[in-house]
Amino acid sequence: MAPDLSFLPGWIAPLDTSFWLAMLLVIAPLAGEAVFRLLGWPRIVGYTLVGLFASASHFDAGGLALSEGFRHGLEVAMAVLLFELGSRVHLHWLRDNPWLIATSLAEAGMTFVMVFGIGHYLGLGVGSSIAVGAVCMVSSPAVVMRVASELNARGQVTERLLMLSALNTIYAVLAVQVLLALLGQAHGQHVLQSLQAPLRYLVSTFVLALLLAAAVGVARRRLDLANENSVLLLIGLLFLALVLVRLTGASPILVPLLAGMVLRSRDLRPCLWPRHFGTAGGALVVLLFVVNGMAADWRMIVGGGIAGVTIVVLRAAAKVGGSVLFGRLSGLSMGQSVALGIALLPMSGTAFLLTASLYLAFPDLGRHVAAALAGAAAVMEIAGPIATQWALRHCGETTAGKEASRAA
Repeated sequence: MAPDLSFLPGWIAPLDTSFWLAMLLVIAPLAGEAVFRLLGWPRIVGYTLVGLFASASHFDAGGLALSEGFRHGLEVAMAVLLFELGSRVHLHWLRDNPWLIATSLAEAGMTFVMVFGIGHYLGLGVGSSIAVGAVCMVSSPAVVMRVASELNARGQVTERLLMLSALNTIYAVLAVQVLLALLGQAHGQHVLQSLQAPLRYLVSTFVLALLLAAAVGVARRRLDLANENSVLLLIGLLFLALVLVRLTGASPILVPLLAGMVLRSRDLRPCLWPRHFGTAGGALVVLLFVVNGMAADWRMIVGGGIAGVTIVVLRAAAKVGGSVLFGRLSGLSMGQSVALGIALLPMSGTAFLLTASLYLAFPDLGRHVAAALAGAAAVMEIAGPIATQWALRHCGETTAGKEASRAA
């Protein structure tokens, strides 16, 4: 819904949604640069603040019912970052260092258990509590990719951060699908009938991921994908994959992520292409964080204040605790383990898409989950990127962090 402009002159009032979206995309980079230069915060904080302001101004303020165009824009921008993240995840590392799997399961499992417990205590019900716990397992891949890239972070904590955010995203998507199957059975469906949709979802997701990885692999062997023009082919393949995702009912989150991971596992060489696939991908990333802020429902945020703060605190304790539990065994110091847990705090984008999928399948459940998560998501949209930035700098894996470590 566009702002009410009836009080303005007639030639201004008819301005449609496309004009205001264009204005947001002009203002967002300026806001991002302002918070970066004046406050030293990640630019995505500025992008998100613009989206939150637009939501507060009732511009397309649909919450979970965000208009289809914006939802598709969100999915495409997420696909760019998820594929880029997957292409940086080295699965052979899990075989060489199994304590990484233990760390991943610990931080995700503790998050689920603690958030489920507080949700059940607050009277959300078993189904809603499971859903909230599953969504809270996610450490926003979009945020950690963007912050790590902006800081040019390199090192043990950064690589673990990318690995764990990819893994807990997979856990969360699978957990939501299991929950949907159980809810289908509870609503009177036969066991086979309730399992049919999740199985079709998983099969189509893995098939599309393999096809996307194969297509990118062929293009990579024949073209220089570090070239800006060739990168447009990658974005086109991602667009095509998302169209097929909508046709087959596959996961818009897992298809690009798994495709990137498959591509990386087949070729041990790092995949070299411009950050976020160049200028076009960079514009999509700006759109991602603006639209993510626009998806905020301020009535839910205000209504779920105490629950939101409680979830933020418990989730942070679980992420840090899980990272510290097996940190030393996996090869990190105590300080690095704490930094890793803090860097895992962001929660946006992916969490919204998961909640929206619950809403589409079971509207009442989706609304309950969104109401419980609204406050926590709003806090972490701003605090999460700042926490990740601080953690990566604190452990000396950015240019500024390394200079500070040498000075000390």
